[in-house]
Amino acid sequence: MEEWGDIMGTQDKEFDITKSLKIVEKLKSQILSDVANLFSGMVDYNEQSSSDRSDTLANIIILTYLLSKRLGIPYSKLDMKIKNKLKLGILESSNEKEWFADLTALLRHLDGGYENSRRL
Repeated sequence: MEEWGDIMGTQDKEFDITKSLKIVEKLKSQILSDVANLFSGMVDYNEQSSSDRSDTLANIIILTYLLSKRLGIPYSKLDMKIKNKLKLGILESSNEKEWFADLTALLRHLDGGYENSRRL
């Protein structure tokens, strides 16, 4: 009877792997679709509202976090990587005032949370 349990356990693991792969593929497809929608909307800027663009960008960010989790990268690690890249960008862009200001503002937003950024 132990052999039957081993077989069932293996089948469950294979099913979980297959299910995870399908979810990853779905997330990738949705990210690509949203990026394509964003870019096509940017071709004729007046056709897409600011609300539509922000909705699409929010989708891309959410899907990226969900994909990160499915790839075994915890949300906190992704956040840390984002902040580290922002800090590096700030150091490297000190000669470009606008880029420096954007990166600094985004880092402040992520460090202080949404409410603190709204006060800036």
